[in-house]
Amino acid sequence: MLRIEQASKNIKYSTIAYVINNLLKFVVRLIFVRSLPIEYLGINGLFTNLLAMLSLAELGVGPAIVYSLYKPLAEKDTETVKALMRLFQKAYIGIGIFIIVAGICALPWLDWFIKGNAVADIHCFYIIFLLNTGVSYFYSYKRNLLIADQKQYINSIYQSGGQIVLAVLQIIVLLVYPSYWLYIILMLLVTIGENFAVAKKADQVYPFLQDKAVKKLDSGIKNTIIKNVKAMIAHKIGGMAVFSTSNLILSKFVGLAAVGLYSNYYLVISAVNSFASQFFTSVTASIGNLLVVERGDKKNKIFRVMEFTVAWQALIVSCGFYVLFNPLIELWLGKRFLFESIIVDCLIVNFYLMYMRKAVNTFKDASGLYWNDRYKPLAEAVINLVASVYLTIHYGVIGVIWGGIISTLLTCFWVEPYVLFRNSIEIKLKDYFKDYFKYAVVTLLTAFFSKWLYNQLFSEITIINFVLGVVLCLVVTNAVWILVFRKREEMVYLRDIARDKFGMKFL
Repeated sequence: MLRIEQASKNIKYSTIAYVINNLLKFVVRLIFVRSLPIEYLGINGLFTNLLAMLSLAELGVGPAIVYSLYKPLAEKDTETVKALMRLFQKAYIGIGIFIIVAGICALPWLDWFIKGNAVADIHCFYIIFLLNTGVSYFYSYKRNLLIADQKQYINSIYQSGGQIVLAVLQIIVLLVYPSYWLYIILMLLVTIGENFAVAKKADQVYPFLQDKAVKKLDSGIKNTIIKNVKAMIAHKIGGMAVFSTSNLILSKFVGLAAVGLYSNYYLVISAVNSFASQFFTSVTASIGNLLVVERGDKKNKIFRVMEFTVAWQALIVSCGFYVLFNPLIELWLGKRFLFESIIVDCLIVNFYLMYMRKAVNTFKDASGLYWNDRYKPLAEAVINLVASVYLTIHYGVIGVIWGGIISTLLTCFWVEPYVLFRNSIEIKLKDYFKDYFKYAVVTLLTAFFSKWLYNQLFSEITIINFVLGVVLCLVVTNAVWILVFRKREEMVYLRDIARDKFGMKFL
């Protein structure tokens, strides 16, 4: 029950932070595209991806140490926690310095990534983005202790507070004095301030972090961390190749304007993923605790509930995207920022495949199974890069999306559940895929029906019609899901939680 209460608290604060933060992000983007040339929008996307490649230096140290924190936190072993955090500190300060130095060394090759660059001061802009990435490591390691100890809500408060301050200041700057210089300098200053503040809060919550006397870390724990870090190197490379190269490929073979358009759609998708990440980050520590203290059948039951919940969420969002993605972009930014429907449809397919991995990956991360599928991300990276580059050269923007779809289907789609069920959760792979395809078919049919119904009811793209379309999608998707799966064990479990923990006695 304590795990449910902690997870509920984390989810509540994360949801509030998400709503405020992302509403402001959309306002900032709207003012940005009306105040500055679209090439500056492309710079944002390009540098974000480029510096994510440099963040490969982190090598998975964070996830490996966070996994090692679950057991000592559950057992209230303060000395081991102190030793792990000292290791965390040394590793992250070194990583931050390495990223800054390596980023400066890469500066002469910056123009190679940009087709037809016409932006002045781009090298100076890059330095600010580089510092923003590097200095975040100097204090951010302490936030991971809060997350591992099921106190994600504290991190959410500080993180969202910093983002709200940043958004408000950037809006003021863009309205009063449209300067990209000031826009990104504010980003750097807020990053430094927010990381410093959350580190001080962690010191208050865990006073023992100030202790000078720290015992030597147990060799068994250290060897586990080293083993997991070795495995995470492959995972980081794979993740970088899949999630941090799309804008680089578009910038190189299509141009910064295409990156600007793509980044608008990606901002919407990221908004959904950031909300999901808040949810899954909020429950990962509780799942880690569950895996440490509970028996097998309890673990299996909770996994099935999470997979069912993920599929439900994927249905709602995917149908909403299929019906309303382009109307949203048109109302928000204008028709000149629209992609063709086929490109949008491919984005939605890619989103669905990625989103449906969340339950498996949450349990896999909480189980510390980084070593067991260490070769998967390398295969994923090679397939993604080859397919994306080839298809983008020949077919443009849609090629980079298809590269992601192909690499996911050939690797993550089956390898990740196989590793989890073989090493942690006792569920048959065929039963998992049977449910997966059942969920996917319901989603596909519901999406087609929702779009057909929307087109029958609304002929013009207006704010009122868009809002009614959102309501329509929410009603149709939830009604279909509840009707089809009302008797499933997972639905009954969720209903009982809603009644007992959230006071929804009417269910």
